[in-house]
Amino acid sequence: MPSENENPEIIKRMIGPYINGFSLRIFIFLLDYVPGLASFLFWDRISALRKLNLDECPTNFPLPLPKEYFGIEETKKVEGLEIFEENESAQQNYSSGFLCSSDFRKAYLTKKATPLQICEILIGKLEGSLKCNPSLNAIIKYEREDIIKQATASTTRYANNCSLGPLDGVPIAIKDELDVEGYETNVGTSFINRGFIAKTDATVIERLREKGAIIIGKTSMHEIGIGITGNNPSVCTSRNPYNIDHYTGGSSSGSASAVASGLCPIAIGCDGGGSIRIPSAFCGIYGLKTTFGRFSSKGELPLAPTVAVSGPMTASANDLALAYYVMAGKDEEDPNTYYQPKPTLSGLYNTKDLSDLKIGIYTAWNKQVYNPTITLALNNFIEKLKLLGANFVEIDIPELEEASIAHLLTIGSEISTFAKKYKENFHKYNCESRLNMSLFHFATASDYIISQQLRTRLMRSLSNLFNKQVNLILTPSTAITAPKIYPNSLKYGEADLKTVSEVMMYVTFANFSGIPAVSVPAGYDDNNLPIGLQFVAKWFDEATLLRIAKVSEEILGDKRKRPSNDYWFGDLIQD
Repeated sequence: MPSENENPEIIKRMIGPYINGFSLRIFIFLLDYVPGLASFLFWDRISALRKLNLDECPTNFPLPLPKEYFGIEETKKVEGLEIFEENESAQQNYSSGFLCSSDFRKAYLTKKATPLQICEILIGKLEGSLKCNPSLNAIIKYEREDIIKQATASTTRYANNCSLGPLDGVPIAIKDELDVEGYETNVGTSFINRGFIAKTDATVIERLREKGAIIIGKTSMHEIGIGITGNNPSVCTSRNPYNIDHYTGGSSSGSASAVASGLCPIAIGCDGGGSIRIPSAFCGIYGLKTTFGRFSSKGELPLAPTVAVSGPMTASANDLALAYYVMAGKDEEDPNTYYQPKPTLSGLYNTKDLSDLKIGIYTAWNKQVYNPTITLALNNFIEKLKLLGANFVEIDIPELEEASIAHLLTIGSEISTFAKKYKENFHKYNCESRLNMSLFHFATASDYIISQQLRTRLMRSLSNLFNKQVNLILTPSTAITAPKIYPNSLKYGEADLKTVSEVMMYVTFANFSGIPAVSVPAGYDDNNLPIGLQFVAKWFDEATLLRIAKVSEEILGDKRKRPSNDYWFGDLIQD
C-alpha cells in the first residue's frame, strides 16, 4: 500500500475498534445506560462538518432543477424496447455462462422450454439454496403457488403467440424494501410489517409485471439498510456465491447473491449509500443506481427518502438496460418523478467508437484502494477504453471528505428517524443496527441543515464538471473486495468502521447529489473475488451509463467466470 505522502487521503478512513460477537452485545448494553458512548466514534468527522462556513441554501431533495442550470436536455431521439429486437445480431453473449433474459426469451419462442417448466425447476433450486449448509440466503421468501400461477399465464401467452415482450416469463427477485403483492415488506427486520401483507405492488414492480416478468420472491437485506456487508443476525446473512465465507455486500445483499448464483438474471435493489453498487461489485454483476426521481418511490419503504432510489441488478448489460427502461418514467403518485426527461436507450450498441466520450479521472482519489488488484483492473480498463477512442481528463471534485460526512449524517439521521417509529420494538433491532443508529443520536438540526447546504455546493460542482469537462467519471466501486465473514459476527453482528469507510469510499457522492452511477464487473482479485468499477454520469443520463456498461462487458469478455457456488440451469434453455 502506498505511503501516506504518496497517497493523500481525499476521503479519510473512519477509525474505530473492531467489535463482534458477545463483546458487541455488551457494548450495546452499555449504550443503553450511557447514551453518548458511541459519539466518540464519529465525533471528529462531524466536528469537521461544523467548522464549515456555508452560504448556500439547503437542498433537501437532489432534483436537478432548474434544467438550464444543471444542463439537462430532453432527448430528441427516444429508443425503447424495440432496440433489443432491432439489434439482436449485436447482442453477442459476453456473459460467460450467466443466463440473460434473452436466453429465456429464445427458449420460449422456439418451444425449447416453457415458463412453467422453468419455474417448476426454479422452485426446486430456491428450496435447495436455503437447505444447503451454509444457506445461500438470497431469495428467502417465495410463494410456490403464486410463481406457478404467473408462469402458467406466461406459458399461455407464448402458446397463443401474444407474449408481452422480452421480459415475459423472465424470473425476477425483489429486495425486501419494496412492496410486492402477497408478501410482507419487513426491510430485513424480524418485526416491521409482520403480519401485514402488501395488497399492491410498488410502481416499479407493477411495471415489470405489466411486461410479463415473473416475480419469484423477496431477497434478504441488511437490517433496515443501515449496513454495507449484508450481515443480518435478525433474519439471515446472505452468502457470496464466489466464496461462501465472504460477504455479498449490502444492503441489497440477497439480490446480488440471487443474480450471481444464477437463481435469476435480474433482481431489484435499493441504493441509499451504495446499496446496489457495493453488492454488485462484490458479487461480480451489474448494478445501476438511477438518478433521484427517475424511478417512482411509491411502494418503497422510506428508509432514507432524500438519498435512496431503487434500481436493477443483473447478470448482463443488456438486462440492465431492459429492466431500467421498463421501470423508468413519470408516476402521477410520486411528484419527484415529474421533472425527468423521457428515458432512452439511445446509443446502447454504439460500443466500438468512444471518441465522443470524455471520462474524468480523479487520480489521487482513485489511488485510495486497499487491494492493489483493483488498481490493476482500473488501469486495464482505462487502457482498453483509450483504444476505443475515449478521452480521459484529470479532474478534481472539491470537498469530497466533507460531502461523505454530510451524506453519512443525512442517511443515518433519516434511517434512525424511520426506526424510531417502532420504538416499542427498538430492542428487537440487532446490535449492529442499534450501534449504527446511535452514532447519529447526538446530531443536531443544525448539522442536518449544514449537510443539505453542502449538498447544494456538491451539486453545483458536479454540474459544472459535467457541463464543461466530462461525460463520465470513472472510479473503483469499492476500495476493497468482499470482506470475510467471521463466525462470531453471525449471532450478534459486528462493528467495523474501517471496513465501512473502505467499502463506501467511492459511492456516496452519487447518492448525495442525486446523479446516476453504475457498477460493472472488471475482473477478480488474487482470491478469485470479483472486482467492480464505477461510472458516474450527469442527472438523467442513464443512457450513457448503460452504453459504457455494454462496452465494459465487451472489454471483460470471456474473462468473466461463474462462481463456484451457483444454481445455473442454462443447459435447459441454451443451445
